[in-house]
Amino acid sequence: VLVGICGVSGSGKSTLMIDTIGRALAPKKITTSVAREPMAPGEHDSIKGAPARTVLLDQVRKGIRSPGLFLDLFKPLLRLYSESDDAKALGLDEEQLSKRCSVCGGSGTIRTDMGFLPDVHTLCESCRGTGLRPEAWEVRVKGVAFPELNHLTIDEAYDLFGHEETLARKLRAAKEVGLGYLVLRQPGYTLSGGEAQRLRIAKDLSRMTVSKTLYILDEPTVGQHMEDLARLIEVLHRLVEEGHSVIVIEHHPHLLAACDWLIELGPGGGPQGGLVIAAGTPETIAGGRTPTAPYLKNVLGGGL
Repeated sequence: VLVGICGVSGSGKSTLMIDTIGRALAPKKITTSVAREPMAPGEHDSIKGAPARTVLLDQVRKGIRSPGLFLDLFKPLLRLYSESDDAKALGLDEEQLSKRCSVCGGSGTIRTDMGFLPDVHTLCESCRGTGLRPEAWEVRVKGVAFPELNHLTIDEAYDLFGHEETLARKLRAAKEVGLGYLVLRQPGYTLSGGEAQRLRIAKDLSRMTVSKTLYILDEPTVGQHMEDLARLIEVLHRLVEEGHSVIVIEHHPHLLAACDWLIELGPGGGPQGGLVIAAGTPETIAGGRTPTAPYLKNVLGGGL
C-alpha cells in the first residue's frame, strides 16, 4: 500500500520514519573516520515484519553531480557514438572520443592570471567550452554532435535515443517522475530537494528491482507543479502495483488524498507531538477533527 505520514510541523514524522525506522532498516555506511551525522537509529523496542530491502529517499543532493552522470547515461552514449560511421571514419574509439581538450585541460575555460586582480575565465575556443577534443564535434548521431549531448534535456535525449533499450529504460524512468525538463549535464547543486529525490526514484525504477522493497520518501512534492505531482502519484501507485510498499512523509493534501492509508501524528509540534492521533483511509481522516482533516476534506470534496 501507499501510506502517508501526516501531521503539523514538528509532530515527529521525520523522527519516526527517517531517524528511527529509516536508520534501522537502511543504515548508512560510514566511509570516514569521523561521522558528521548521527548513524544510530532513534530509541525503539523492536521493528516487526521488516522487509528484505528498504530504500530511504531523502532530499539531499550529495552524490548527484548531474542527472546524466547520476543515471549513468554517458557511458552508453559514448559507446553509441564510438560505433557511429563518423567515429569510425575518423578512427576515434571510446577512449579517444572522450579525451580532454589539450588546450584547456578539459575545463572548458581558459584562466588568465591578472596579478592582484581576480583571475579572468574565458571560454575555450578550441573545444567551444565542452572540455572535449575538437575532433569530437565531427562525430554526429542523428544530427547531434557528441559534445552537444551535454545540453540535451532528458525529453530530447529520449526522443533521439529511445530506441536504445539501455538508455530508454533510464530516460523513461526519469520522464515518468516528471523530470524530462532536466538537462543531462545540469549541475547537481541547481536541483531542488524534490528533484533530487525524484531522480533517486528514477534510478531505482530503472534497475528493475526484483526483490520487494519498502520506499520511504521525505516530502517528495516540494517544488513540484500540479502536473508533476500527478505524475509522481502515478509512479508511487505503480510501485505499489508491482508489489512494493511506499511510505511518504507529506503535507500536500492532494498526495495525501491519493494514499491508501494515512497515519497522522500530533496533536501539536515539539513536546506536544509524537502521538498517533488518527489512522485510516483519507476519507476517514477527512471526516475527523484533526489538523489535517479540513484540508483533506477540501480536496476530496473537490472530486479528487
